[in-house]
Amino acid sequence: MNFTERVNKIEEMLNEDWFEMLETNEEEYEEWRGRLEDHAEQVIMYYDQENGVDVNSIDKLLQLNDEFPLLYGEDTVRLYIALIEARSEDKAVYDRYVDYLAAISDASHEQFLHFHTLVEAGRLEEARQLAPHMPQRLGLEE
Repeated sequence: MNFTERVNKIEEMLNEDWFEMLETNEEEYEEWRGRLEDHAEQVIMYYDQENGVDVNSIDKLLQLNDEFPLLYGEDTVRLYIALIEARSEDKAVYDRYVDYLAAISDASHEQFLHFHTLVEAGRLEEARQLAPHMPQRLGLEE
């Protein structure tokens, strides 16, 4: 299964009645959750191996991940950076990246505030150049 097919499978699985499963049959839910996590792991492995992964699939995966977090940290940042590079004029992508960074770091951090200000001011080229370095500047990685 390729990247796009796996993203579609994740979307299908998230459209299942998983919340009811969680409440009524924990064993079935755990099995479902395991399959979902396997797909998430495989989609990232495929992304690592392939260049030219469909940008719309990356966007869909990030939106799904906002609703039901399966990817964390470095994987999510890499996908956001790829989406920013592909849609460098789309302020909404930067806004979503800002929201993600705020969720995983200190939103009062000086570097975060600087990046957020760039995005809010529409200085997207400067924000694009800074985006890949934000996790390090926020102390999330060495």
